[in-house]
Amino acid sequence: MGTPTPLIRAVEAPSYGRVVVEASDGNRYDANLTPLSEVYCFPRDLAEWRWVSVDSSGLALVWMNRFEVHVDQVIGLATRIERAPNTRATA
Repeated sequence: MGTPTPLIRAVEAPSYGRVVVEASDGNRYDANLTPLSEVYCFPRDLAEWRWVSVDSSGLALVWMNRFEVHVDQVIGLATRIERAPNTRATA
């Protein structure tokens, strides 16, 4: 068995199609989610894109228009991974 799925602690939406997630494994994942843009509910513009939040379980990102992305998808689409400043990994 592998390691447990990290939980999302925080999210930023610095530009359209891109998120930066701080996870419980102590990493920051910078991900380009535009490969998912063909999904019918993908946010249409930057204003919609910025309405992202972490779901109550910490396992997904959700947008007001009901678009959802699981933490594993964010990690899989990450273009950069770095240690988050001043954090420790937790289970």
